[in-house]
Amino acid sequence: MILGTGGAAKAVVFVLQKLNIPYSIASRQPQDGQVSYEEVHAHIERFPLIINTTPLGMAPKVESCPDLPYDQMKAGHLLYDLVYNPETTEFMQRGLARGLPVKNGLEMLYGQAEKAWEIWNTPADQSANQ
Repeated sequence: MILGTGGAAKAVVFVLQKLNIPYSIASRQPQDGQVSYEEVHAHIERFPLIINTTPLGMAPKVESCPDLPYDQMKAGHLLYDLVYNPETTEFMQRGLARGLPVKNGLEMLYGQAEKAWEIWNTPADQSANQ
């Protein structure tokens, strides 16, 4: 389950498609093929991987988090938050409180930085051969 529909969500969709991992997208105002947050509430057990691509929980509003039925999450759920500041978001803390594995977006940020460095620092004649 991908929470959000912005640019970060589109990047997550690209990767999940490339890895052949099925997904759903939750939106406050769902479009065709998306689900509402109410549907996520009603069927949380169907979504073992929950990826937060929204800015909820990001500094300075660290107390916010996606409105989900955390009390219904159990073993088998994994929470991934693209937010990396703070290191452990409220979304992640709620998962940890239930004994669930969580991960933040810091590794993704590093990967983006490394790729950007490579793109901007590869001489044009070398990048044409790649």
